[in-house]
Amino acid sequence: MDEMSFEWSEHEHHSHHSHNSGNSHHHHSHHTKKHKRKRIIIGVVIAVILILGLGGAFGAVTAKKEISDIKQQAVVLKADLKNVLSALKAQDADSTFAACDELDIALDNINATLDKPLWRMVYKVPKFKGYIDSVEKLLSLVDEASNDIARPTAAVFEEYPLSELKVDDGFNITVINAYLSLLEDIEPKIDDIVYSMNQVNLPMGLNSMISDYSTQIASMTGSYDNLKEFLPLFKAFIGDGSDRTYLLAAQNSSEIRASGGFPGSVGTIRIRDGILSIGDFSSVYNVLSTHTPSAAGITDEEKELFGSWMNAPRDACFDPAFERVAYIWALAYEQKNFEHVNGVVSLTPAIIQNMLGYIGNVTLSDGTELTGDNATQVLQYDLYYKYLNANASSSAGDYVDNLFAETAKVTMAKLVSDFDVKKAGDYYKVFSDGAKNRTVMMWMEDEAEQALVKNAGCSGGLNDDSENPETGVYFSISDPCKLGWFLNIDTQISEPVVNSNGSSTYEVTATYSNTLSDNDKINAGRYILGSYGGTITGYIHIFAPAGGSISDIEMSNGDTMYTGNYNNLQVAYRFGNSIAPGSSITVTYKITTASGVTNPLGVNSTPTLQNYR
Repeated sequence: MDEMSFEWSEHEHHSHHSHNSGNSHHHHSHHTKKHKRKRIIIGVVIAVILILGLGGAFGAVTAKKEISDIKQQAVVLKADLKNVLSALKAQDADSTFAACDELDIALDNINATLDKPLWRMVYKVPKFKGYIDSVEKLLSLVDEASNDIARPTAAVFEEYPLSELKVDDGFNITVINAYLSLLEDIEPKIDDIVYSMNQVNLPMGLNSMISDYSTQIASMTGSYDNLKEFLPLFKAFIGDGSDRTYLLAAQNSSEIRASGGFPGSVGTIRIRDGILSIGDFSSVYNVLSTHTPSAAGITDEEKELFGSWMNAPRDACFDPAFERVAYIWALAYEQKNFEHVNGVVSLTPAIIQNMLGYIGNVTLSDGTELTGDNATQVLQYDLYYKYLNANASSSAGDYVDNLFAETAKVTMAKLVSDFDVKKAGDYYKVFSDGAKNRTVMMWMEDEAEQALVKNAGCSGGLNDDSENPETGVYFSISDPCKLGWFLNIDTQISEPVVNSNGSSTYEVTATYSNTLSDNDKINAGRYILGSYGGTITGYIHIFAPAGGSISDIEMSNGDTMYTGNYNNLQVAYRFGNSIAPGSSITVTYKITTASGVTNPLGVNSTPTLQNYR
């Protein structure tokens, strides 16, 4: 959080009078920062060069002292700017205010110099009027950034020191909200300043220098815009400090399911008395009710498409619509624990690996070390082959399940105990990257808050935007086993044919492969291989996009897929698909989008482990 805060700050440091304008606000995107900062500093440097250049042009009429004065003032301004930046980076409120005061003086001095008769005379020359206007515009932007960004940020540092963020094993909601509000407040100001910088026109070929930096800034707007989308969601998730309970479900991709994986262990995020803390993880069997509560209202369509699996909450993830799955989990948790649930967050082992890349390694009670390079393979493959091989005892499965719960617990405990506010941007990146590929999904009970989840792209919902069509390609293993490690899902989409009504038709090929080797088969016990000696068996679901249709469905093994509707989407499905080791099933089909849709067809798929082998 803090890194965000101070990085925003870094672009910010430009000022002209006005002290301690202490509104606490703040907003920010990670990379934009450095570029904006550089941008503003460069702008000032350019202004200096420009002024010196003008001096050369008027050498004949200019006293050397005038040139020397403004040159020296420019050096001071640049140094003062650097000091503002350093103070912000150090999250030192007093130093930031002092540096802003010095910057104000430097700006006053340059402006006073530009008011002198010589410069006023130069200003009357049409050729130079625009140049001096540009310099003054740059100076005013420096001033604005100092007063609208650097000072408000320092005011928040002063009132809410980051040292107060951690409270025992939790986080102070008031401090978090102060920085989220600051980010929200200064983000549009940063936008405006950067935009204005790009409009400044400088002489002597110096615009190319500005445009180089503009391009860099523009290239960062992607992640910047993402942050804008996530900020309201983070604020909603944190709330105002009143009590909330969220489930944190660790999905096991080795037991792969349409919406991710079997929720092997479930923990909590609780907000109590203004403090956010992460609770222990327990086996799903101890946390969720055995039977799906009647309040969930399982529909006839769900029974048809997902079979009897919807009768047990832990198996609801045969449904690829995470919003529905999470709702069922929340009801099942409430029924068993008599505690209301405000939302659900799903994590996969891939997310744990990415998180360990920033927080460091953790060691499990059996001595296994998990790192940012090996965690997914260790959790989804190595531990199974260590404890559940061909010689394993029947109780070993429970032991491994407990190691999973322990993994989630120690990872979250390390995140909290070693929380480094300077890495807030890194933690955010793990979250935002995971949201893009269904390895982080979220559901909020409140409809307005859920709209923010959808807007941020992490709802794990089915395609409901006909303008951005996606075909859903999902698989759920239905046999108790750990063969998800060996499943590949590869989807190819042809170039579209545009139809007379403005719709587009694509040929799609979805290939489901079982990569289990002879060696892995020989060394595995039944707990890994399941009931069919390593053959992956399960359900295939393939969805049309919103407003579109699916047709011409063929399976390479000659089987037939059935069709139905779910959430207003056409869906093709088949139970009991068998994929032997080393073989695959290919499904070819055609997708036709809604008419007038020009965006290309995308794919929304069950996240497999194929990139971690």
